[in-house]
Amino acid sequence: MTFPLAGLLRVRGAQERVAAERLSRATAERTQTEAAEQDVRSSLAELGAQVGDAQTLLAMAAARAAGRSALSDLQALTELHRTAEDEAKGAHIKARRELKGLERLETTHRVEAVRADLAAEQNTLDEIAVARAVRGEGSAA
Repeated sequence: MTFPLAGLLRVRGAQERVAAERLSRATAERTQTEAAEQDVRSSLAELGAQVGDAQTLLAMAAARAAGRSALSDLQALTELHRTAEDEAKGAHIKARRELKGLERLETTHRVEAVRADLAAEQNTLDEIAVARAVRGEGSAA
């Protein structure tokens, strides 16, 4: 006996794999933006405080302003990637839950199919035993 929901089980398996791939991609993107954010923080921290003249002071101020702007953009991007990762986690959990439910149904179906086969086999053996017993009684009389 084949599992009547086998096609749906394959679809749910494919959906779970797609959700897992999206989660993996979202996690990688979040990790990359967090690393870039940390790099910008380190760069801003390394800017020296020694100023020799007004032009150097203006250049450092411009560099810090640009760095803070880049840091602000990266922080916003990191937050977007965290949100996307959370959504991908939720989608993966939902897909996994649906797949597991169908897998449990399939397992139950298989167990019931084996039980039915064993019961049919036992019935056949019982009928053979009864037929032999009847034949044995009839020939002895």
